[in-house]
Amino acid sequence: MELETMLQVQHSSCCNVLVKDVDDKTIEANISTIQEAKKHICELAEKYGTSKDKLSLQRVTKSKRAKIWSTLTDALSGKMKRYGAFPKNYAEEYDSDINKLMEITNRLK
Repeated sequence: MELETMLQVQHSSCCNVLVKDVDDKTIEANISTIQEAKKHICELAEKYGTSKDKLSLQRVTKSKRAKIWSTLTDALSGKMKRYGAFPKNYAEEYDSDINKLMEITNRLK
């Protein structure tokens, strides 16, 4: 998520909570600074005649899918050893849950 969006929306999800540990004045100042920087970037692009990057939504989706896949693969119980011993009595069910997420991820086109 882009910083400006995080400052404006302050959204939490099932896996994380965004703690609002800065005051509203700081948030507004940061949003203003980001908008100023974006404006300046646009001015520089026009001044120097640079072209906009064209992003392929398909490529972005595939890239994000690959990142998710990598994270999930690293989260399988056999690879969790670097964090300590994974409880054997949970390994099969846990890996099944991770594999289900991998199946869901594979449906992204």
